[in-house]
Amino acid sequence: MLPEDRSAFFSFVQKHDPVSIILRDADSAEVKSVADFNFGDDKTLCLWNPTLLSRLEREWVPDPGYYRVDGLRTPTLEFSSSLMTIWEEKPALVQGRIFGDFDQYLEKPPEFEKWYEMLCRWIRKNYRKNPVGISGYVAPAAYELYDRGGYLLPQFLPPRTEVWLAEIGKQHPEGRRNL
Repeated sequence: MLPEDRSAFFSFVQKHDPVSIILRDADSAEVKSVADFNFGDDKTLCLWNPTLLSRLEREWVPDPGYYRVDGLRTPTLEFSSSLMTIWEEKPALVQGRIFGDFDQYLEKPPEFEKWYEMLCRWIRKNYRKNPVGISGYVAPAAYELYDRGGYLLPQFLPPRTEVWLAEIGKQHPEGRRNL
């Protein structure tokens, strides 16, 4: 997702439910909503729906020393945005994700998984299936970047090896427009 894609998604999320979008990790235990979504692509966010969990607290992580929302034990979703980068001298997006833990032993409310599935349905309806063989979906502005010759990368920055050069090189055969 590029910033405009992220804003559209968060707008949907917050119009449907009273969701707070917060930083997963912080210097303080206090939980407060992110006011500006242009916070930096390297930050992991949490989507907290107070109808599923009325009170949310961060827990202290002694090493290296910060507070974190415990996504394993709370009905919160992690959101990692796509990361804009350069790969082989072209603009590229490292894949982001929305993630939740739904194992039954965690005893989270059944509405939590229903909420997550509703968000996934919106993504499937409004985004395109990833055209490059990597699982997932590509938001509209991100797809435009790809369509103009940018690369769609997996959830990490691939090393420059023959295998990755060949795999990602398949995305733009000769004759395709370049940025």
